[in-house]
Amino acid sequence: MMEKTVSPNWTIVPKLMMVTIAFGFCVTIFSPQPTFAGKVRDVSVNERSERSPQMLAKERVRRAIACTLVFITPDKTDNFLLPSMYSATNLETCLNNSVLAANLTELGNLAFTTEQLVVIKRKLGEIYPGTLPQEEIKKLGLIITVYTIEDVSQWKITDPDVVAAAIENSGTAEAINVLKSHYLKGPGVLNATALNAIGGTTLCTATEERLKTIPPTEFRKAKPLDISTCTQAKKDIIFGIAKVAFQDQAGDPNAYYNLTRPYISGARASDLRSLAAGNISMDFQTFSRLNPVEVEQLTAQNIRDLLGINLNSLKDNEKHEIVRRWVNSHTVAEVMSLGIGLQGGISPAGLGNYLFKELFATGSAPINSYSLLLSICIAVMGITLQ
Repeated sequence: MMEKTVSPNWTIVPKLMMVTIAFGFCVTIFSPQPTFAGKVRDVSVNERSERSPQMLAKERVRRAIACTLVFITPDKTDNFLLPSMYSATNLETCLNNSVLAANLTELGNLAFTTEQLVVIKRKLGEIYPGTLPQEEIKKLGLIITVYTIEDVSQWKITDPDVVAAAIENSGTAEAINVLKSHYLKGPGVLNATALNAIGGTTLCTATEERLKTIPPTEFRKAKPLDISTCTQAKKDIIFGIAKVAFQDQAGDPNAYYNLTRPYISGARASDLRSLAAGNISMDFQTFSRLNPVEVEQLTAQNIRDLLGINLNSLKDNEKHEIVRRWVNSHTVAEVMSLGIGLQGGISPAGLGNYLFKELFATGSAPINSYSLLLSICIAVMGITLQ
């Protein structure tokens, strides 16, 4: 029987193939391979880096689909029923920032609840990071009521129309005071709008230099201001501005007086003499607000002309400080020349002020009264004989 022989090539080739397969398998097994999570992470990073602004905008729109009602469109922003139709949560999801920014004035006029206003405030914070531009502050309307004192303190308002709107809509007196004081300390013009919004009391807190920047033409258009809390120096400045503002009325004493009366406490003696010449019959309430230093410089005739038909009011208020100061700075004869029974004044001999009726007042000791009167007579006679 013939013996079967095997070809050498048949034995070698399969062996080589097996070695190659085994080597490749080992290399695959022991080589480091990225995990599935790593692959996902790499894809996620690459996708984010490749997103365009348009893609990001679409993503925000997808997130906003949580609105369960109809989205608020510009034509709905002036609907007074809007606050009752959308809760705070609905506003959060159904009011896009773009609609809010473009229709802030309309939304600011609606009667939203505090909770709803807080949502709108937060959205405005997203639109305007940091602090609101003053152009937007003017549009806030009732939304301003949820801004804190800290928020308001950061606003930089230089437009008088903006500060007037903010003051009108602010919810607390503290916020209003902050708005007023910050505006006065800034470079904003003090025109009629600003003066009306700030008011006289707060205006008195301004520096004298700041008051001097008030244009007389604007002062003329402003409402009357209460400057009673101003220092005398500031009253003087304000009256000076008023004189220029209303100088075209100087030919009509009564008209000029009525226009300048709110600021009369800053009038000089020369101003008062001019008014007296116009027979304006100043009432005592106004007279009592005059600067006593200036009143002391007026003669009895000036006083008579200034008060006119109201002259007797000096007797009725003879204990008032301004009356006592005028009496004590004029002679007895000049005081008596008013003819209204006002007593006191400087005696001719320089003996000081004496109210002779007090010498004989009921209950006083007669001997002391006569002794004092005798002393006065002796003194006068002695001076006369010199």
